[in-house]
Amino acid sequence: MIVENREPEEIFLGLRSRGIWAEKRQFEPGDYILGNDTCIERKTVRDFLSSIYDGRLFNQVKRMRELYKKVVLIVEGDLLGLDGREKKILYSAISRIIAEGISVVNTPDRDATVEFIASLAEKRQKEGLQSITARRKGRVEEKERTLFILQGFPGIGPKLSEKLLIKFGSLKGVFNASYGELKSILGEKKARAFVDTLEKRFIRKEEEKITDLSL
Repeated sequence: MIVENREPEEIFLGLRSRGIWAEKRQFEPGDYILGNDTCIERKTVRDFLSSIYDGRLFNQVKRMRELYKKVVLIVEGDLLGLDGREKKILYSAISRIIAEGISVVNTPDRDATVEFIASLAEKRQKEGLQSITARRKGRVEEKERTLFILQGFPGIGPKLSEKLLIKFGSLKGVFNASYGELKSILGEKKARAFVDTLEKRFIRKEEEKITDLSL
């Protein structure tokens, strides 16, 4: 599981304590990524309402649907404290999101959020193990392996990975593509992040220590 850097440390550590493999990275959209096809967005009740008022919510939902096969929205907090107008706005937004094929879950607090995400991760892990067992000698199909490599780049989900491979034919073709060519598919921000990741120099731990001592 990949956890967005800005998510509460309490949730990250809670997942780790339940035996869920998780690491932190900076990415968008979404807050948690399971496997290569599921994205989870977590919002407190107040943030959910604010994101409706300022227009963020539906833009985020649209971007997640473009990148991931499955999208889950967690609304964290007590809904009973809302007034009539707020409840009407909230439920209207939720019904619209569900109509677009997105799952919406209300958790009362962070502990419950951890339990839900951990349960979902465990279920996905079991499904993955069953899928691998069903293949001959656990071989991963070449197409899946290729897509998985591209999905390790910032902001690259299953759909964009497939678009890149269709456009450039192979991983080598994608990696040799110019910034302008990548931009036509990924957009400016993601294309720049892709190129930066490809060109970033690998630094060994020994070199990091030397750099630290020179400061």
